[in-house]
Amino acid sequence: MSELAYDVTGSGEPLVLVHGLASSRRCWDLVVDELAHDFTVYAIDLPGHGGSAPIPGQSQTPATEMALAVGRFLDEQGIDRAHMCGNSLGGWTVLEAAADGRASSVVALCPAGLWEPITEPMSAIQFNRRAAVSTRRVIPTLMRITLLRRTLMRTGVERTAQVPYRVAVEAAYAQADASGFEQAHDGALHRRFDRAELISPDVPVTVAFGDNDRLLSYPRFQKRDLAPAHVRWEVLWNCGHAPMWDVPRVTTELIRDAAARSSAA
Repeated sequence: MSELAYDVTGSGEPLVLVHGLASSRRCWDLVVDELAHDFTVYAIDLPGHGGSAPIPGQSQTPATEMALAVGRFLDEQGIDRAHMCGNSLGGWTVLEAAADGRASSVVALCPAGLWEPITEPMSAIQFNRRAAVSTRRVIPTLMRITLLRRTLMRTGVERTAQVPYRVAVEAAYAQADASGFEQAHDGALHRRFDRAELISPDVPVTVAFGDNDRLLSYPRFQKRDLAPAHVRWEVLWNCGHAPMWDVPRVTTELIRDAAARSSAA
């Protein structure tokens, strides 16, 4: 049995999708079917998220450890390298996995880690977590109230009106049920992505931030000099912290483009 819970669909070169802090593999539901036309898509749950147990004995699980878990997952599937796309903490994780030599191409959507290390918990993330835990029993009911649902999604999404009810419910449950939240959260403190030089120039890297990312805003959390020198840096119009919800079509295009550049290299 795999260490990480996952879904797999489609056919073609392997593509691994990695969610963010207090999220789950369900966050990719709006793009998986489209990507499955071109890739064998593995949507995974990071340790302590979704259906995956936390890594035993760890009080902190930094992105480097998350990346090693992704590497072990690839080994279980008999895959040497895969195309990768990650959001937020998942974006940091796929950059670390690329530094480990496990990526054919990388798309990092609003990645954490491209910052001067933060030392204190981020209030918006803590609020969302507490709200989800305290209201878990009534999440489906609350999310049926359109105005409330859009308000709650506003932290991470610019185009809140287009986030389906089921996606909002799954996101709230993932927030409430992330058993490894504290380990992953604390693992991000006092650290940043600092291994850009280990990512081969032959591995295409795209970093894309929404133009209105309220969680990781410009310029404090978007340090381009921490990305690989060959990075393709994109700013996504009318987009927040979750491009796979705000701009799902653009998200799939970014992934296809990075994979195509890998094949051409």
